[in-house]
Amino acid sequence: MISDFPFSVDIVRTARRKSASLEVHGDIVRILVPDTLSDQRINALIEKRSVWIKQRLATHASTPAPKKREFVNGTAFPYLGKNYRLKLLDGDEYSVKLKHGYLQVSYRKSSDTQKNEFIIRKLLTTWYRSHAYDKLREKTARYSEIIGVKPTSVKIDDFKARWGSCLDTGDVSFNWRIMLAPHKIVDYIVIHELCHLIQHDHSPKYWQHVERYCEDYPSCRLWLKDNGSSLQI
Repeated sequence: MISDFPFSVDIVRTARRKSASLEVHGDIVRILVPDTLSDQRINALIEKRSVWIKQRLATHASTPAPKKREFVNGTAFPYLGKNYRLKLLDGDEYSVKLKHGYLQVSYRKSSDTQKNEFIIRKLLTTWYRSHAYDKLREKTARYSEIIGVKPTSVKIDDFKARWGSCLDTGDVSFNWRIMLAPHKIVDYIVIHELCHLIQHDHSPKYWQHVERYCEDYPSCRLWLKDNGSSLQI
């Protein structure tokens, strides 16, 4: 039986995994282990890493919530490393277009400010997700050939506490919000997940694979740590 810990623990058991790894996503501690690992060994792993876990959780708790963007003309929205000013257009068409250096959002304006904000946010989210689908499939195909792996599928998801996921089945998923990050960071995340098709853990051997295709991956990880919370609409 898994012991009661002063934090939420999510245990993921998989048959193909050969070793255990521990990750902290937001306020959740995720343990990925072989399906044969006993509860006693899992408890021991958590106890051994308890100081590190508490430090990560404390950092998350003390990180201030990012300032919400205003949905008004001139607000900057990043897309693959560049900022584009929001330009709101009143009309019958509901669309988002990247045009002349602006993110042009067309919609039928209402006297209800909250309703307008809801519509603009929904339109922008749809636009980012659509571009994420195209760009990330393109990048995944390119890096899959370089690395020599073949993911089963590439999906776009709405993760709350991680940037990507690679299942034992070979299915790779990405958080659409990484479209708000620079190209270099997006490339790192793609490489990160694809390297899990070679080594499905975060062991030193795994990071050697990542370094082979992204030499400055430590700076990318640091950038995400410092700026990840701002990648949202």
